[in-house]
Amino acid sequence: MKNLILTLIITIIFSSSFSQNLELYFEGELLEPNEEITIIAHPDSGIIVFDSVGVKNTLSTEIDVLVKKVIIDTIPNTTNSFCWGVCYPPFVYVATNPVTIGPGDFYYEFDGEYHPNGIEGESKIMYVFFDMNSPDDSVSVIACYNATTSGVIDNYYNCSISNAYPNPANSFTSLDYDMNGVKNARLVIYNFLGSVVKEIEITNSYGNLKVNTSDFDEGIYFYSLLINNEALKTQKLIINH
Repeated sequence: MKNLILTLIITIIFSSSFSQNLELYFEGELLEPNEEITIIAHPDSGIIVFDSVGVKNTLSTEIDVLVKKVIIDTIPNTTNSFCWGVCYPPFVYVATNPVTIGPGDFYYEFDGEYHPNGIEGESKIMYVFFDMNSPDDSVSVIACYNATTSGVIDNYYNCSISNAYPNPANSFTSLDYDMNGVKNARLVIYNFLGSVVKEIEITNSYGNLKVNTSDFDEGIYFYSLLINNEALKTQKLIINH
């Protein structure tokens, strides 16, 4: 009941402050105020990432935009953080560095990061994007991070892939893996905007992947182990040349 009341209060507050000066998009589609987006992954996936979010400035002048996270309901012993231009640690709730969005422009370099730490269940976090000079000018979205084993084949539990090393990486990074006989597995690396930059089929039951990163731009990436198109594990990779 407490969580329901909190959700209703937050929804009323931010619905009343919604402004047309900022618009929020997900995968290219305009979002309604406080729209909920569900992201599903295995509890052992490492990081569940909420990205593909675009913030648009509808004004004819630039806006300095900040973001804050509002915890609606999270599962104990899980952690969460977000990136807005730079990445902040879990204890930071409001970004300290604004991003300037030009007139009519979009900004896509946001992601929410949720660590289920092997715990099954759903956590809800609201992200509010607002004009730092006029905080009531805001838009918001609710990310529903659903860590579940539903629909995941039992022997996926016995598949493993190591953390990337070295990380940060310069010209290459490596990962050790054991697929436990599972086929149709691949490693997919995404950039900060969610675009795929490299995809590697895993054909052996176990071994080592050495990934050439010399042509990657410096910055933050994510890599996922996909089995039958389901993300079993997602982790962060940093490129430093």
